[in-house]
Amino acid sequence: MPVSFAQLRFMQPSPVGRRLLWHVLSLGPVTRDEPERHAGMDKAGAFLFWVHAGKGELTVGRQRFRLEPGPRCWLLDLAQDRTYTPVTGTELTTRGIRFRGPGLEAWLERLGAPVEFPLRHPAEFNRLRLEHRRLLRLVTRRPRGFEWEVHLRLNHLLGVLLKAADLLAAPPPEVPLPVQRVLEAVQADPARSWKAAAMPSVAGVGYSTLRTLFQQSQGETLSAFLQRVRLDQACGLLSDARLSVKDVARRLNFSSEFYFSHFFHRTTGLSPSQFRRRAPN
Repeated sequence: MPVSFAQLRFMQPSPVGRRLLWHVLSLGPVTRDEPERHAGMDKAGAFLFWVHAGKGELTVGRQRFRLEPGPRCWLLDLAQDRTYTPVTGTELTTRGIRFRGPGLEAWLERLGAPVEFPLRHPAEFNRLRLEHRRLLRLVTRRPRGFEWEVHLRLNHLLGVLLKAADLLAAPPPEVPLPVQRVLEAVQADPARSWKAAAMPSVAGVGYSTLRTLFQQSQGETLSAFLQRVRLDQACGLLSDARLSVKDVARRLNFSSEFYFSHFFHRTTGLSPSQFRRRAPN
């Protein structure tokens, strides 16, 4: 068989797990002896994997990564096209975890997916494989309350990646008080239709000052932040099949379903219905 998924385990999260927790969609080994090609958005979530045996190449867009066994792993955003190509005449076996959870897009953006993580300390690579085995047992046996345990295990794995990327090496910079006020206000009511022009009254400073402070401390514009929060809320609500697109638009305080659909398509390139079809059921 050119590509074998025989030992791959698939998981269907509960409605609570899907909306509130990190959850596994599939995990285990995949073996291929010819190129395995995937179009972007053919699967939901992110894919964290390492090479168990064999050698080959990973192509994601214009980026290429050499695949071979060793203390390293790769994190992919499955919204992107990708191809796994084994060395001619050999088999390439990878082990990994396809997962999803609240705030995944922000994690992928911060970690820079697609990205290769050299795990410089043997303990990091051992932890990666240990958590994979534990997750496999949980998904196979599914004891009572296992989804919470899966959530914790995936948190541990993400912590390994943060450490490997040196993102926890320095203390976070102090956030200016006006920016703190904006962040706290938006986090307290993320579904509100926040406008950048109205935020100076929240921050207690003029617009130009707030715009500069926000860009310097957060690494993005105030408008981009507000749009991202709104989009994250939309994606989360659309993942709930019980809500119609009209319901989602109303909860996010759009004046109509049409304007919500226009906003969603403009920011994602997908209509709300297309997004739902590509999301896990």
